[in-house]
Amino acid sequence: MVTKRVVIFGCLVAFATAAIELNPSRPLLFGTNRIIPEVPLVPDVESVAVWNELPVRQSHSNAQNRNFFPMRYVSNDKYYQPGGPIFLFVGGPWELREHFVEQGHFVDIAANMSAYLVANELRYYGESIPVEDATRHNLRYLALTQILPDIASLIAHIRDNVLQDPRARVILGGVGFSGSLAQWTRKSYPHLVQGVWSSSGMSFASNNFSRFAQEVGGNIRAHGGDECYNAIWQGFGIAENLIDAGLSETVDRLFNVCNPIDAGNPFDVEAFFNGIFNEITLQATTVNLRENIARMCEVLTSPDQPNAMTALSDWLTSSFGNAECLVMDFESIVETYLVTDWQDEMLRNGERQWLFQRCTSMGWPLTADSLQQPFGSRISVNFFQELCSRLFDEWLTPDVFRSLVRDANLFFGGNQPDVQRVYFSHGAQDPWRYVAVRSVSGDAFSRQTANATHGEDLASISDADSDALRQSKELIAEALRRWAV
Repeated sequence: MVTKRVVIFGCLVAFATAAIELNPSRPLLFGTNRIIPEVPLVPDVESVAVWNELPVRQSHSNAQNRNFFPMRYVSNDKYYQPGGPIFLFVGGPWELREHFVEQGHFVDIAANMSAYLVANELRYYGESIPVEDATRHNLRYLALTQILPDIASLIAHIRDNVLQDPRARVILGGVGFSGSLAQWTRKSYPHLVQGVWSSSGMSFASNNFSRFAQEVGGNIRAHGGDECYNAIWQGFGIAENLIDAGLSETVDRLFNVCNPIDAGNPFDVEAFFNGIFNEITLQATTVNLRENIARMCEVLTSPDQPNAMTALSDWLTSSFGNAECLVMDFESIVETYLVTDWQDEMLRNGERQWLFQRCTSMGWPLTADSLQQPFGSRISVNFFQELCSRLFDEWLTPDVFRSLVRDANLFFGGNQPDVQRVYFSHGAQDPWRYVAVRSVSGDAFSRQTANATHGEDLASISDADSDALRQSKELIAEALRRWAV
């Protein structure tokens, strides 16, 4: 039986703040939709994690490059018994934290198996920095062909040097993009990895992820009602019509923008609507989405509002009550993401790095191309591609972008990979499940949990779990235990 623990709060996965408050008085309303896992913590648990560094090669593909950098990892041998397996939680686009090896469902399973626990930090994030600055040229080592050998190097180091057990079996875990990295490590190094749990893995690269907006709209309709859904649809429509009619000054004033919308610049118009969309997404995709949507919809459907656009602007501006204005123009976004000094907040937060990874491999432009969503028609793939080109060189044309996305799916199998001993778990309320692996065969499993959000199964089994979530967690534990022996 997996250990039961009581959690003190329910936030399992936190989306990186859509408004990146580099200047709280002038917050930038744009985000990369980076997802940072937060395992609910049990209070008063003494930390037993040990911080370490492993020198890894800057380039695994260039034999003439002999540069190394320290990759951070954290370990926990509290439960380990000689002969036990290694449980490695793979790092993603975030700074490493101790709780990955101290609390949560993955740790509970490892403890039951007398396993050695370890978690690594992804190169270019946190303090695992392989280059002196984040110029476009130096970002070339942030590639899957470099990341996966880092993980393999750590596995070999723990198995051969730390535990001195070359026969130790290895189980990988991960959430979101790190879940995909775990899956791809198993595919690339099947002799090193015996099993994988990918929670809410994001494996299918896409050059136009229009389904995301549909699913966000579906969550709003499900938990806020048709009236709220229609209010958002009408609010976006009114704003679009005013801008098209040459009345963008009205929109500028109501939404309190710092720099007026240039109606003649389609990227400026798209940046404005992206800002609103990102803030709504932040409310409608987290584990607390029911409460968040209810509070948002209370404002959007208030009978005191003269129209849907003013309701939308009131909700947005009240979310940043202390801000003198909101930054929602394209040039400000470009300027903010062009930073290259590792001391800059944008890089410490991992935002520029994550956008580079999307621009050069996975894609996932979140668009409003579908008619089955309430966010208007001014959020297109052109905005994402132009931003990538401005930030990471003009050679990143639409054709190149599409070829990079295609290559990622060809190399790793997209959403139909040929892999075994991988357990893919997804939440039915997670829009990212549409870039996940959902078709498997043989000794691989894919399960969608009703009413669950992104990474909601990371937490320890508790009495607060629904029957479906508890069953999903038990099946995950059963599979990992079988693969670990």
